[in-house]
Amino acid sequence: QSNVKRLLLNGSIDYRLESLPELRFNLNMGYDYSKGEGTVNVPGNASFAYDAQTGGGVKNEYSQEKKNELLEFYMNYVKEFDDLKLDAMAGYSWQRFFFSDNFINSDIAGIDVTEGDSKGELFLLSLYGRMNLTYADRYLLTLTLRRDGTSRFSPDSRWGLFPAAALGVKLIDNNGVGSISNLKLRLGYGVTGQQDVGGYYLYLPRYLASFDNARYQFGNEFITTLRPEGYDYNIKWEETTTYNAALDFGFMDDRLTGSLEYYLRKTKDLINFIPVPAGTNLTNFINTNVGDLENRGVELSLNANILKAADLVWDFGFNATYNKNKITRLTASDDPNYQGVLVGGISGAVGNTIQIHSVGYPANSFYVYEQVYDANGVPIEGLYVDRNGDGQVNNEDLYRLEKPAPDVFLGFNSYLRYGNFDLTFAGRANINNYVYNNVQSNGASYNNLYHPTGYLGNVNKVATELDFVNPQYFSDHFVQNGSFLRLDHITLGYDFSSMVEKVSLLKFYITMQNPVLITNYDGIDPEVFGGIDNNVYPRSRTFLFGVNAGF
Repeated sequence: QSNVKRLLLNGSIDYRLESLPELRFNLNMGYDYSKGEGTVNVPGNASFAYDAQTGGGVKNEYSQEKKNELLEFYMNYVKEFDDLKLDAMAGYSWQRFFFSDNFINSDIAGIDVTEGDSKGELFLLSLYGRMNLTYADRYLLTLTLRRDGTSRFSPDSRWGLFPAAALGVKLIDNNGVGSISNLKLRLGYGVTGQQDVGGYYLYLPRYLASFDNARYQFGNEFITTLRPEGYDYNIKWEETTTYNAALDFGFMDDRLTGSLEYYLRKTKDLINFIPVPAGTNLTNFINTNVGDLENRGVELSLNANILKAADLVWDFGFNATYNKNKITRLTASDDPNYQGVLVGGISGAVGNTIQIHSVGYPANSFYVYEQVYDANGVPIEGLYVDRNGDGQVNNEDLYRLEKPAPDVFLGFNSYLRYGNFDLTFAGRANINNYVYNNVQSNGASYNNLYHPTGYLGNVNKVATELDFVNPQYFSDHFVQNGSFLRLDHITLGYDFSSMVEKVSLLKFYITMQNPVLITNYDGIDPEVFGGIDNNVYPRSRTFLFGVNAGF
């Protein structure tokens, strides 16, 4: 049982000076407080909680308190001087995050008791300013500057300075008229900071006290030990610098509009959990800023008024993005023998991972063995390619294969109206996003048929195709192309408003959510966050019938 009480308060004040109407002041305040407590009680006769020494059962209690507070104030000044328009803003923001957790876990008899608590507090401060300049309604310049501070880092590195600039030039502006009705060039540059890197006190030396059931015994006395945690006093903000160039366009009286954009995004000082030289710290691994990542790509968006008549209207929108990412640094110094950071935990055994971050490769690349197949194309259990040719297959033969992120993202939407009928739909597609089918790798082997405690278990349907006795978690056979085309929704409506007196709106509609999925992926759904499919619960298909009425 769990009970949570939550209080949300928000307030805003906006004020203009009568003597200076171009200047306005805005104050925002927010308070979010929650307190929860609960229990977990399992009777002693429950077989899964039975213990011969204590009698078993579970009697746990826990509580949590959270506070999030916000204070933000900014000034905005807008003024036109002949051909020049000025829009300037400056502000200050303060945020506080606090949490406190407590728990007591024990058996019903109270013999095996574990208690624990934790607290954390984080502050964020921001000073920011922005200036928009527009000259002759043709040249547009935006300058932005932020100075952000976080208590997550030490006083020497907790402040970050993040500038940004954007320039726009209207090469052609015919107010939506003409064969080329609009043409605009945009250039942009900006730096953003990321401080949410896990943990509130990464820069402080800390000691972790052992739990009561993990104390050190001297004779009849049990001593609570203190274990030093690794830390980096100089840990700092992750920073992302983005460059972009774009062309906005409109053709045929703005019947076709869109934009084409190229971007380059470089992220530096990413936090990585890396080994440290012996004798330089109290632990073998620490979190520190060593990672660099690069993304580059092209985005295209189009909006077309295909049909435009009194009783027949059809608008269609389309967008496409090509993106390529690559890790460029992971260690403080070059180390050709450093394979990378193992990530991507999977179901099956303990501590197995199927992905890796490596320099020169995309993030979250799959790290697997190359499967050997028989003459009929059936994978041979436990037989993999000796990729380095040393006469044995071991960890040195693992290789990086594909990645979860697609090469191309596609999106589309449509609105069609004929008379009182209207039809809308929207969808999207991913091309070359790869998925590790953990449902098959963990469940498509014969040894899952009979559990050691004496009952039959479920086995994935492809078990007879693979003919595996034991799971082969690291076979690249389970890294599968997850490209897909999905319709998110289709809505059909009919407007009766003109047929009923004294009614301003009367519209009936039917919506189908998640109606269509086209893919060659072997699993239930290829759209998996992180690229590891170990959850067989499918997305629902929903039918909605509704009416909108106004009187």
